[in-house]
Amino acid sequence: MPAQKQLNDLAERKRLLRLQGDLHRALLQAEFTRARARVKWVNQARENITGNPLLLAGGGALAGFLALRNWRTLAKWAPAALSAWHWFKKFKAE
Repeated sequence: MPAQKQLNDLAERKRLLRLQGDLHRALLQAEFTRARARVKWVNQARENITGNPLLLAGGGALAGFLALRNWRTLAKWAPAALSAWHWFKKFKAE
């Protein structure tokens, strides 16, 4: 009988873990949906910038100037910016 109780306990634990996994997957899916909605403006801004080459050139020149002026700060933030860029590209792909 104790073996049967252990099997029942394990089956109950397995069912609980499966339900928790389903809940976590649903929560992650909801968060991804909300995150996509929050960063929707990024694609719209990118389309506006690519449609205006003068704005793109001016923004590039300003970014270059700021990079030269504050290169140490830029070096500290570069890994985070690169990660954010990859993250945005991932959302665009989906």
